[in-house]
Amino acid sequence: MIYKKFTPKNLLTTISIIAIAISGCSQEKTETRTPQPIPVSLTTLERGNLIDSTEYVGTLEAISRVSLAPEINGRIMRIVVQEGDFVTQGQLIAELEPTQQQEDVFAATANIQSQIAAYNQAQSEFKQREGERDSTSSQVAGLKADVSRAEANLKSTLADLQRATADLELAQVNYDRSKFLVNSGVLPTQDLDDKTRDLSSAKATLTARQESSQAARAVVQTTKESLNSAVSNLTVAQERIQGAKSNMDRAKANIDESRGNKGSIEQNLIFNRIVAPVSGIVGDFNKKKVGDYVNVGQTFTTITNNDKFLLNINVPVENLSRLKIGLPVEIIGEDQKSIISGNISFISPLTEQSNQSVTVKISFVNDGSFKDEKYVRARLIWDTKPGILIPTNVVSSLGGQKFVFVAKPSETDSKLTAKQIPITIGGIQGQQYQVTSGVMPGDRIVTSRILDLRDNTPITEAELTSTNN
Repeated sequence: MIYKKFTPKNLLTTISIIAIAISGCSQEKTETRTPQPIPVSLTTLERGNLIDSTEYVGTLEAISRVSLAPEINGRIMRIVVQEGDFVTQGQLIAELEPTQQQEDVFAATANIQSQIAAYNQAQSEFKQREGERDSTSSQVAGLKADVSRAEANLKSTLADLQRATADLELAQVNYDRSKFLVNSGVLPTQDLDDKTRDLSSAKATLTARQESSQAARAVVQTTKESLNSAVSNLTVAQERIQGAKSNMDRAKANIDESRGNKGSIEQNLIFNRIVAPVSGIVGDFNKKKVGDYVNVGQTFTTITNNDKFLLNINVPVENLSRLKIGLPVEIIGEDQKSIISGNISFISPLTEQSNQSVTVKISFVNDGSFKDEKYVRARLIWDTKPGILIPTNVVSSLGGQKFVFVAKPSETDSKLTAKQIPITIGGIQGQQYQVTSGVMPGDRIVTSRILDLRDNTPITEAELTSTNN
């Protein structure tokens, strides 16, 4: 073993080395205990508006939109505007050649003449039927008189028959008495001869009266049959008169109708001009050009006024109780920002059975960025109340609990620390959470380097901004 002798110089060098080592350890220990503050951005919370809303997809509908269709058939003579032009109400759009309408006027005139001829024929038939009725009526009157005379004659012959029967009975009594008295010798035979002659005469008279009464009864029967036939003929004649009168009235009505049709067709001659019923933008001409033929009701073009719109949305029936006229609605863009606002102006009284929804219309004034029949997203605002809004990117989650870091003074000095504060959130409003509890207006929350922070991490303010919710 070799021992080295220390000199004062060596001893001083050794002490210096040990001091440096101890100093280094002390410095390393101090740096471990005091971490450096993390520079972060802070935002001061302000009170804002919490909006209770629901988003829907709706269809825009121009309040003033019409389809132009000709009211007559015709060939296009000229088109005086172009697609996309703005036209005012009453401005001429196109003119048609009314050839067909002129031909219709000629046809209507000929039809009137035909109906007049039919009326004259019906009138002549009516007069003829009236003559037949009058003749049959006279015949009925004559036959009634004949029946009366025949019945009177029958009554007379029956009376004669009754008298002849009585005379026969008397002659028979006289004959029987005379025969008894002659046989008894009281009266001469001549008396019996006289009574026999009287009896034969009475029998002959009775037979003649019977034949006369039968003949009279036959005349009555025949006359009544003729009368019944004449009465039937009279009924038929009266029915024919009614039929003829109906034909005459129908023919007269046809004349009036034909004259009305002619007037209407003549009026249609002025419909060769297609004019704008409203002010707006001219749409597509549907490939129609000068020389093409168009029919009544065939769409020629459209005119749309985009100044005012209705937005049609379907709201599920579970929200029916919350619907009311005047509720605000916002049309929103891709960035969730409101583009334009309106209010509910119509709530349908009927429910769509297919999807159990209610159609709602929102009226608003167009700012020039919307077109008819466009699909847009809309936010129906049910309610608005004061509250706090926090950007979604500064909120962290732990076990289902939402947190934000709030800048708080340290408990030992005035330096800032990031306190992890649990919050309760509602819905998402744009790019922000609606906060219902946990923070207050005036709190300063950390908005940067969130992943670098833990509870009570020292921080320093790199930038101070203020929210405008």
